[in-house]
Amino acid sequence: MKSKLKSIFMLAAVSIFTFMACQETEVFDDADSTGTVASPTKPVDTVGIGTAGRTLITTNTTWNANTTYFINGEVVVSGAVLTIEAGTLIRGVSDPNPNDQVILNSVLVIDTDAQIIAQGQSNNPIIFTSDQAPGQRNPGDWGGVVILGPDVVNQGTALIEGLENPLTFGGSGDNRPQGSGILQYVRIEFSGTILQDGDETNGLTLGGVGANTTLNHIQVSRGNDDGFEWFGGSVNAQYLVSWQTRDDDFDSDFGHTGAVQYAISRRSNDFVSTESNGIETDNDGSGSTSSPETNTIFANVTFIGPGELEGDGTEIDLTTPGVFNAGTLIRRNSATNLVNSIITAWPTGNNMRDNLTGVNYTNANTLNLLGISVGLPRNGGTALRLENMAQTIFDNVTDRYTAVGDNMVATADLIENVAAIVGLNDAAFATGSSVPDGTNPPGTPDFRLNSNLQAGADNLNNGITALPANVTNRGVVGTSFRGAFDESFGGWNFNDGWLEFDPENAVYH
Repeated sequence: MKSKLKSIFMLAAVSIFTFMACQETEVFDDADSTGTVASPTKPVDTVGIGTAGRTLITTNTTWNANTTYFINGEVVVSGAVLTIEAGTLIRGVSDPNPNDQVILNSVLVIDTDAQIIAQGQSNNPIIFTSDQAPGQRNPGDWGGVVILGPDVVNQGTALIEGLENPLTFGGSGDNRPQGSGILQYVRIEFSGTILQDGDETNGLTLGGVGANTTLNHIQVSRGNDDGFEWFGGSVNAQYLVSWQTRDDDFDSDFGHTGAVQYAISRRSNDFVSTESNGIETDNDGSGSTSSPETNTIFANVTFIGPGELEGDGTEIDLTTPGVFNAGTLIRRNSATNLVNSIITAWPTGNNMRDNLTGVNYTNANTLNLLGISVGLPRNGGTALRLENMAQTIFDNVTDRYTAVGDNMVATADLIENVAAIVGLNDAAFATGSSVPDGTNPPGTPDFRLNSNLQAGADNLNNGITALPANVTNRGVVGTSFRGAFDESFGGWNFNDGWLEFDPENAVYH
């Protein structure tokens, strides 16, 4: 998407700027297990100076749940710890003049020498969202969260994208006991500022973040670019949700060597950029042999593509051909792994490109595609699409995918739909609010495996418990099921209230 050009940006090195503004009396319906309740009147604290410059937080600071915070412009935590209490609401200030030549990029950045401690609770999450009212929020209202660290990237050091004056990340490693900090039970909504093509922020951007950092139970919703992106580093993550983002759900580059286990992505049919994917992964933009090689391990991911079940539960309609690409795009010498996962309602299951990537898969055995169930729409699709490969490598990749990977493919027919053929419930395609009292009202998605599988579908859900050493030595465990869930909610705490599937209309204090 083309974006307006930014006028000259003047960097202002200032300490934290706050402004006590007017008070609000809206309700907050996601913070506890009792449903919608009236919130007490809260003070409002605005952090940042808008387009006038960058605001630095240079002393240890706590954001309290009894205050609503507004991020106005670039806010960078530098040499300090930002602690955010459970239940805190943070709203990114959107551009008041979107048609002029000045972009307001409201973004929270944790620099390489700083930390964020944001420990929400399953029934009391921390929420980053738009400053707009219900029904008026849009992707790209603000910039999102960027965490930078000194861990190894295969570029040595690099500049993070999406900032007016980019910051450097990466280095020789991060031995801090808590790394860059903790993000736990956190939602990030309506983020993704586009400065210009290829220079955008995501929902959660991670550059050179080390393995001692804790990331789990994080939902990114309606982002204007990627949901989660890793630029190098070795950080792991669990229980991630990418909900209706515009570009890729999960993107890894620059030698990321961490693991992600238990994740969900769900796409919207009418919200997409060019060639979007569930996973997009490169060693770097040029496909170099720089070390370490991008070797992310993705395990137990449920990728639900842009196809939508019709009212009778049997049809699928992919109305935007040519822009939605694949459940996974592995290219440019990446060695990223995908194991015990489900891809359905995408026009292509797995797309692998170029010779070096093919060699990673067939010879070095650093790239694994294991235990993947692909559900294709009845109107066509490809489980494995290979491009830009010599014929010998092409043949070797094809043979290995079929013979070694225990990968399975099913195509929807008039009896089974794209949910049933991979063992999902039709409600996996639903949208709507989750509620914190343990019930699933109509319209709420349910990503668990269906205990009443149709004949043959159970064969698609036999997970691989004995995974290769290069996978298990990252802490990934083999499971008896494929996808993010078995028939239970497991460690997701799915109905406790930390998730929201209708963020456009959620009412916050």
